[in-house]
Amino acid sequence: MAMRDYRKGNWTVEETMILIEAKKKDDERRKFNRSKQTQTLTTSTSKPITELRWKWVEEYCWGKGCFRSQNQCNDKWDNLMRDYKKVREYLKNLSDHLEETENIKSYWNMDKVERKDKGLPTNMLPQIYQALFDVVERSSISSSTTTATPSTSTTVAATSMALASVSAPFLLPIPMLEMQQSPPSAVPALQLSPPLLLPSPLLPPPSQPPPPPPPLLPHSTFISSQALPPHPSPTLELSPAKRRRKEEGGGRGRGGGGVGEGASGIATHTEAAAATSLEDVSSAISRSAAIISEAIQASEEREERRHREMMNLHQSRLRIVESMMEINRQGLNGLADAINRLATSIFTWANSHKTQQGPS
Repeated sequence: MAMRDYRKGNWTVEETMILIEAKKKDDERRKFNRSKQTQTLTTSTSKPITELRWKWVEEYCWGKGCFRSQNQCNDKWDNLMRDYKKVREYLKNLSDHLEETENIKSYWNMDKVERKDKGLPTNMLPQIYQALFDVVERSSISSSTTTATPSTSTTVAATSMALASVSAPFLLPIPMLEMQQSPPSAVPALQLSPPLLLPSPLLPPPSQPPPPPPPLLPHSTFISSQALPPHPSPTLELSPAKRRRKEEGGGRGRGGGGVGEGASGIATHTEAAAATSLEDVSSAISRSAAIISEAIQASEEREERRHREMMNLHQSRLRIVESMMEINRQGLNGLADAINRLATSIFTWANSHKTQQGPS
């Protein structure tokens, strides 16, 4: 593999935004890989594959036109996080003591001299701060919601509410920070209220089966009793009554068994449908992951092939330049030799001409 020619010097705003975007994509990719490795570790005993974190960031930056090495990306990200934490802490303190600091300027209203006097970064731009705010707070919010509530629907609701507040302009990130650092008494109410409204999808209550048909048996018995003669003999009245009682008792027993069998059948069918849906989701996720990995691998191969072609073209151009310089050097040497020979010939001719004119 050919060595890359990394760019040196200060980072531009475009390169910094590309680095922040690459770090955001890397966090999402690592979170997905971590969940995938957690699923595979439950079924296999092999060790998880470790990867070079900042190498992926370097490849992403090169694909976007930011020609920096992984060490440069790592150092720049550390510097950005240090400056971001200083600015965020200053803005938070300013908002917490707003009544006491009415005459104190905001960070965005200061010039570089005032920022330097207060020990703050002098070159933090609003768009860079907003991009860092989106990346850092999004990751912290997603991690806090997933650890606080195991329910998937509650996590999605909390994450959507948090991301809605993250999309505010860069001048208004303070309410979000106050909400995160507020007393924990208000947070459980927000996180624990949604699960009360969500029934368990896998265990339907057995008290909601469709009404069974056995209640029709008393009605049919009533109809059959109306069809009997009004004054039957004692012997005829006893035997059909006993027969009806036996049939009614047996029908009720069969009806109760049908209700229990219906509830168990519904529960079994629901569990089978849930298992089938989970298998479909897992297979779809695995197929999507395979497609994404193939696309990433193909993109990396194309990038590597393009890089090799560019290096070959550069080497060919260098060879052409060297050959042209050699041709020019040989031409100059030939011209110098010709001039020397001409001067020697002229000098010889002049001497011979003098010797011929001397005796005369």
